Amino acid sequence: MDRRIAQGRPERAAGLAWRQISEVMSTPPHCVATSTTLGDALALMVRDGLRHLVVTDDGGRCVGVLADRSIVAAWAAEPATLSYRRVSSVLDRTPAVVAAEAAVVDAARLMRTACVDAVAVVDIRGVAVGVVTGSDLVALLAR
Repeated sequence: MDRRIAQGRPERAAGLAWRQISEVMSTPPHCVATSTTLGDALALMVRDGLRHLVVTDDGGRCVGVLADRSIVAAWAAEPATLSYRRVSSVLDRTPAVVAAEAAVVDAARLMRTACVDAVAVVDIRGVAVGVVTGSDLVALLAR
């Protein structure tokens, strides 16, 4: 193993942790309504090469993040479910969201405590303005 890589620069990583999440998030977020079927959500993910979709209510407010693994779990339990089951049925009760003014470390902590690999970034009205994934955080550290 190359020791230069293993040792890293902890002071740089600490500085990155306090950057605003808007510097890291992907925009615009790909969104689906709570009434979207799992099959339609999966088709969108496949078409656009995504692993996560932001889910919104009728008022356009973020109610959570749908992960591809949630769709796979629902399908594994009942293969026909993709054609009729709604994305709202597989969302966590507590949505993984952070404010647009949050720091990178806030998103990382939420991802760890909620055991998720993506969080939605919302404005003051609760409307999704972006999404941050574990891959986004790794890319930030690798810069």
